[in-house]
Amino acid sequence: MRKTPHLVISLSVALVISLLCVEMRTSAVTMKSESAAETDSSVFLNPIPQNAHFIWVPVDSDQSRPGYKRVVGGAHDDGTTMYICRAFGVTPGKLYDNSCHYSYVGQEYAVPARYEVLLTNVEYQWRSFDDLRRTEIKKTAVVGGSDSDGKDTLYMCRKRISDGTHPGKYSYRNNLCYIPWGNQEKYYAKGFQILFPSE
Repeated sequence: MRKTPHLVISLSVALVISLLCVEMRTSAVTMKSESAAETDSSVFLNPIPQNAHFIWVPVDSDQSRPGYKRVVGGAHDDGTTMYICRAFGVTPGKLYDNSCHYSYVGQEYAVPARYEVLLTNVEYQWRSFDDLRRTEIKKTAVVGGSDSDGKDTLYMCRKRISDGTHPGKYSYRNNLCYIPWGNQEKYYAKGFQILFPSE
């Protein structure tokens, strides 16, 4: 019976230590949560990420996106509209004659099915490359894809050539606009436009 007070005291001390440990863990979690909340709120206050209003969808499902429309890339002199498409999920090109035409290593290729089209629910504009800084392109232009090794970002470009305004791909690394035309890959260092969301 005399040992009971010692047992009670020992249990009380153990209980106090346990409660202190729980309190310390709770405080650490609370501090971590508050820190995360600060980070989350700072991310939340940032501008909408670029291209949030531009989406790539399979060509056979683009009509099922209410509020979205195809992005016009150019037009042939015969009046045919050319929309922006993308082959293999990485290479932007032009939608013409129900195929996605893209250029690669000096040639023009056409994919008749299983390609994507670019849709948007906002206004957009084509800006002259000659008036742009490269940092503007990197920061704000609509991203179209990447090269095969993933080391070069591709954007949408277009240029007026002999039979119309044709869209293609702009390589940030090479600083050139590549247009699929006449079974060839034409490339230009100036005199073309790049796709941006409207300001």
